[in-house]
Amino acid sequence: MTSLEAIDRLVDDIAEAGVSGSWVARNGIERMRDFKGAYILALQVGETIDVDFAGAVAGQLAPGWYVYAGSARGSGGIRARVRRHFQRSKTMHWHIDLLTVKSLDIAALAVAGGDECELVGKLLDSCRFKVALRGFGNTDCRRCESHLLAACIP
Repeated sequence: MTSLEAIDRLVDDIAEAGVSGSWVARNGIERMRDFKGAYILALQVGETIDVDFAGAVAGQLAPGWYVYAGSARGSGGIRARVRRHFQRSKTMHWHIDLLTVKSLDIAALAVAGGDECELVGKLLDSCRFKVALRGFGNTDCRRCESHLLAACIP
């Protein structure tokens, strides 16, 4: 499966899970409306990544496609948060920063008024995604096992 076919499949799997919004790539971020809500990052990882956040998360992520659910309710909203995720050079602040700086490809789905935990639930319920690494991206969440999911793309 080519990279383009894989991203098309990923987009379809997310839609079939009942998640909708506005897709944006790196070159379209400035045209994005400014609103608060949740978002999904779709990331292609090309090499094994060792994850070790002391006391929080440890493990390895294999090459493949991942989705990460986050929220942006502060100033700047989703556009500001996604713009930061798209930057290659940045101070490492969140777990997801480790993947965004190493990803081969990245896109975001902005969900106005959305809730990141509800997005994770829909994706998991679809059986097209699975928890990638327990505790990743959700240290402040008591509902979800992880906010990083692996896509079940063959």
